Parts: sequence; structure tokens; C-alpha cells
Amino acid sequence: MATLPDPMDWFPYEPRPHQERALRYAEEVFSEGTVGLLSADCGIGKTIAALSGYLAARVNDPESRLLVLTRTHSQSKVFEEELTQLRIYTQDTLLTATSMVSRKHVCPMKGQMRHISSLGFMRECAALVKTGNCTYYWNCYRRNADGRHQPRQAFLETIDELLKDNVVSQSVAEDVGRDNGMCPYEVLRWCAKKSRVIVGPYDYLFRSRVQMALLSSLGIGLYEIDILVDEAHNLSSHVLEAEAAELRGADLLWLREHKRDIVKETGVRWLEETVDFLWETVSVNLDTLKDERCLDKWDAYPRFAAQGDLEQLIEYSTLLEGADETVPVDTPVDRLVSFLYAGRKATESDDWLVTIEKSTGWEEHQDIMRVILKIRPLNAAGLIAPILRMARSSLLMSGTLRPLSHYKRILGIGSAKGEELSSPYPRGTRLILVDREVSTSYKSRGPDLWRTLSERIETVLEAVPANKSAMIAFPSYAIMRDVLSFGVNAGFRERLIEDRRSRIDDVKEALASQPHALFCVYGGKVSEGVDLVEAGSSMVDLIIGVGIPFSPPTSHQKALQDFYDRRYGAGSGYYYAVVVPSIRKVAQMAGRLRRSPEDQGIVVLLDKRFLKHIDVFGEDTAADLWPYRGEDELRDAIGMFVRRV
Repeated sequence: MATLPDPMDWFPYEPRPHQERALRYAEEVFSEGTVGLLSADCGIGKTIAALSGYLAARVNDPESRLLVLTRTHSQSKVFEEELTQLRIYTQDTLLTATSMVSRKHVCPMKGQMRHISSLGFMRECAALVKTGNCTYYWNCYRRNADGRHQPRQAFLETIDELLKDNVVSQSVAEDVGRDNGMCPYEVLRWCAKKSRVIVGPYDYLFRSRVQMALLSSLGIGLYEIDILVDEAHNLSSHVLEAEAAELRGADLLWLREHKRDIVKETGVRWLEETVDFLWETVSVNLDTLKDERCLDKWDAYPRFAAQGDLEQLIEYSTLLEGADETVPVDTPVDRLVSFLYAGRKATESDDWLVTIEKSTGWEEHQDIMRVILKIRPLNAAGLIAPILRMARSSLLMSGTLRPLSHYKRILGIGSAKGEELSSPYPRGTRLILVDREVSTSYKSRGPDLWRTLSERIETVLEAVPANKSAMIAFPSYAIMRDVLSFGVNAGFRERLIEDRRSRIDDVKEALASQPHALFCVYGGKVSEGVDLVEAGSSMVDLIIGVGIPFSPPTSHQKALQDFYDRRYGAGSGYYYAVVVPSIRKVAQMAGRLRRSPEDQGIVVLLDKRFLKHIDVFGEDTAADLWPYRGEDELRDAIGMFVRRV
């Protein structure tokens, strides 16, 4: 009887603690054709383990297809790097891979185009192709006698060479565009058609109109592909946001001024009447609107909208557009189409929320400029579970999929396999201090609290040696400003304060130059969006979490809670909609502390309410936990840890 190959044969490195278990679990999920969740702390090396597990599971099926979905383009780069290592290690020429971005993002002629929307871009692109003025496209194709576009032999040979030699990324495709005069997007599209592994953002599968375009372009069905979702703790909220839509007062003003141009460009006559209809909805509510108000779905979607015309608008405007997070739906026409698409779906289900709100911007001399119409789904499971179940297999992984039972419920996959791996780091290399006196609840906020928090932060920064940088995160920029207004001595660290314009590269460069005290917000670009790592080791050894970033009590938050109460029982809504997402942001940030077995450091949580929900941080948290009272005990605990390590 033949011996089955060991899945570790596809692993190119010396395994870290728990990494072999992660690989074998991934191999099980893909081999069994099921849905699995993997919660594995940062530092285990989930990316390469999952990819190696996939190769082991599909060793006898070289025609299999894996779609890797990431939240950001920077996370896609991690997969590009590991796939490159696997190609070298396995010497497998069939391990072809492409990392996709949108057409608009890589078009070498986009600077020459004049268009008012992505719809305009697509039509202008088509017009340039039709008239023969896009040489990049026609260097890839030629016309047959019947008028069809046939790929040129030289183009196909270029595709085969690229796939043989590279993981084909955006930069590779753009180089081909420059060197060979070929359309970079067509290069990516054809490489993806022939690739075994395709890397792209969540929207490729979890935004319905993009999913249809992708699968059609690849010529495959959902049931034929394996799915790997990275940072899967974000998936539920991302899908709810991706399927949501909004129109602002400024959009409506622009649309009213250009409604005839829009009809001329799109050929859809009822769009002019639609703009007037939405304007009337806003006008009727404007005078009595304070902060926000729920609307009937038919106040946001006109009954006279023709579904066939709407499908045509969507087909033109979203052929893989917006699939890269750097290419947002960015014009009033695009937002109108998205709004109508969401509105139509809202009319088909009760699990949607329609609101009219007033923003708090600076352009408030016109009330209409402050208004926002929003349409948002509430049932993430209804949007996600059918896709995961229909695929050949699905593996969702993250460092913070805790508790697994929570994520199984909100994703609608209660019967899925689950694996939670403990921390790979040595015990005793982390201290978690939780304040038993301070609370940042709404009723506690004021000058006295801000002063106390500033003193606690200063005590910690002075007590911990400035060997590396410190991160101090707040629930909002407003709270950060209030606390810092009382002055915080950063000790021997330079102060660096994040704002909405902060660039990740600038922050990393500053932290690499010398230790800093980095003041930021939970869930922001710095706290969650990037690894602060240098030479494999964390750039921070102190993290201070100021308060819990609970979502404000908006109508959307209340609607989500009501939805979960109906779905899972009274009282569960607050836990699912508020507690777990909020604590997860803190846990995600705390994960920045250790990135190698040699890393060690301190986490200080300045809110006694953390003690109620400490289980969300993981089972290994208890061994590192020290609830304290007052600055003296805080200082003593830090001193004992510093002396010991």
C-alpha cells in the first residue's frame, strides 16, 4: 500500500511553534472540502502554513484553483512573497500565481481620459479600443475575420513566460506594459485565467456584482475554487460595509446640476426623475432632522426604477472596478448607481436599514451639504455563508478569531470546523496590567478623568525603559486630544501623534530611527493596518490601551443589536454587535507587541471594564494578567517585570 506524502514536505522553512499544527489543519480543511476557521496568534506564520497545506491537499489535482482574499493591498504582498518562496522550494512550475488589481488602477492611459465616473472610464476605455487608439490593448489582441478579438501569439507567449518565472503582481504587469507596450490589466487578467492561485481583495467574492464579473472573466464557477480568507475577523464588518451605500447632500447638488448629462452618458432616462425623487426625500426631512432618522425603504428607492436598466448600469460600471481598496467608488454618478443597487436589494429583504443623517462637518452654511442618505445591510451571515458553503472548500484565518463560537454564528457557519492555537511565545515574556479603578464610560468622562488618564500614561512611560517604541491608543481622536491637553511626559521617547493624514511609511521610518511614544486610535491605520516589524522583531515593547472603543449608540448600532436579538435570543445583540468587535480592536493592537520569540513587553489597559471581557483576548491571557489599583501598584508591577526579564 502506497504511503501518503507528509504535508510538511511542502513547507519551506524550519517550523515555528504550532506552525505544523496550523499547516496540518489547513490540509484537513482543503482535503475534506469543508469550511474551517483557524485562530492562530501573530507570529505562528499562518500565511505560509495555509498555502503549504493547500498544496499538500491538492497534490494530485494540479488543475485546482485557490482564491486568496485579503483586506488590504499590503497584506496581498505578504502572500506574493510566500508564494515566491514556495515556487523556489518546490520547484513546481505548475504553481502559477497572480495578484490582481483593478483595470482603472493600472491603466497607462488613465491620465489622458476625461470622465465623470468609473462608468465614464469604462466607456472611454471601450471607445479607445473600438477606434484603435489604445495601442496597449491592440498590442495584446487582433481582430478576426468575424470581428472578434483574438489574443496575439506574442501576447500569449509573454503571459506564459511571466507565469513560468514570477508571481505576477501589479508591478510585474506594469513593467510589461512599459517594456512591451501591452495593457497591464489584460496581462493580469490573462495571467489570472491561467493561474492556480489568485490573490485579491475581499470584494472579489463578497461583493456580489464584482464576484459575477470575476468568475465570468476566469471562466470558472464558485463550486470549483478553494477559498482562503486572511484577517477573517474583519470579514463580517467588511461585507456589511461593502454592500452598503450612501449619497451625500453634495452628491445630490452635483447630480441635480448634471442630471441631463448623466442621462446622455448612460442612456437611462429615469435617472433624471430619480435625482428629483431623492432630492424630494431629503427636502421633506431636512427641516425637522436633528441627528438621524430611519426611513422607509421606498423613500430611498423609486418604484419606477427599471431593473433591466439598473443591471446594465452595474455591468458597465463595475467590471472589476473598485476591487482594489485604492480605487474607491469616487464620483456622484458611481455613488448613485451603488445607492440604487443597494436600494433594490433593501426592497427584497427586511434585514436592511435606511437612514437620513446630518454630518458634523465645517461646510454647514448649507444644511443640504450636511445630509447623508444611507442604505446598510444587517445580516452578514446571509451574505457570507452561501459563498463559503458553495465553494469547494473555505479556510478563514486570523490571529483574533476568538471566541470561535461567536464567529461561526455571525458568519452563518455553525457547523464549520474550528482550530484555536495558543500563543507561540514563551510564557513570562508579556505582562498585561488592567486598571481596576478607571472607567472611560460616558458618565465618567470629564476633566477629572482626562487628568487621571494622562497621569497613568505618564507613569507607565516613565517606568518602562525606552528600549523600543510605545503605542498609546484611544477610542477616538477627540478623547486623545482631551487627555493630551493635560500634558504627558513621554520620558526618553519622542512624541508622535497620529492624525487622519498620517502615512504608514512615515510612522515606520520614525520608529526605526529612535524610540517614540506613538499616540493613535484603535482600529486605525497604525494600530491595525500594518506590521510594525524590523528584522523580524516588533518595533514596540509597550502598548497602552486607553478605554474600550465601544461604538456610539446610533440607529445603525441599535438596528444591529435588534437583529442579533431576534436571531440569537434577547440580550445577545449587545454582545455580538458591541462587545466582541470593540474588544477585538484592542486585542488586534495588543498583538503588535510580539512578533518573534525574543520579543517581550507590557500591555496596560486603562479601563476596569476589560476584566468582564478578558476571555476575548484568548486562553493564554490569564497567565499574564495583573489587575492593579493605583499608581503605586502600577509602578511596582512594571518594576518587577522589568527586573525579571
